Amino acid sequence: MAFTIDIGYTTDNNLKVNKSVTWLKQGISISPLSVINQLSPIFVIDRDDTLLNANYVRCTYLGRKYFALISVDTAQTMTITCTADHLSSFDLSGCPITVTRNGGIGRPTDYPDSKFPIKPNQKAITSITRSNNILTVNGGSYVLTVIGGGS
Repeated sequence: MAFTIDIGYTTDNNLKVNKSVTWLKQGISISPLSVINQLSPIFVIDRDDTLLNANYVRCTYLGRKYFALISVDTAQTMTITCTADHLSSFDLSGCPITVTRNGGIGRPTDYPDSKFPIKPNQKAITSITRSNNILTVNGGSYVLTVIGGGS
């Protein structure tokens, strides 16, 4: 069983969907010598110095695109260790998702934000700045949230 891979490089952020890739060499023939893991395959090819800066692989046979690390072997071969790029391997354009943001990891915010899809008619947000230090203990500040109440 033989198949081909394409090798290139990208400078796009790893979290970007549909990365821009400059393909350095396409149609490189692969004849596996052992089992290939679909999520993290390792390919061995003949040494090609034009591929030393490569960091991306496309393998249509496995149905994936991969981040790649190139290692040069002493036997005039190159080992390409791959990790699946899930964001670019699949067409995510039809997924019904809503992407939201918060104030940072571990710090979600309820403050109105023109880019945050909150429905102000369904949620009342109130913020009161206090001038005293009742909620400051040992140099740290605390947020007090009250649920309930009525009108």
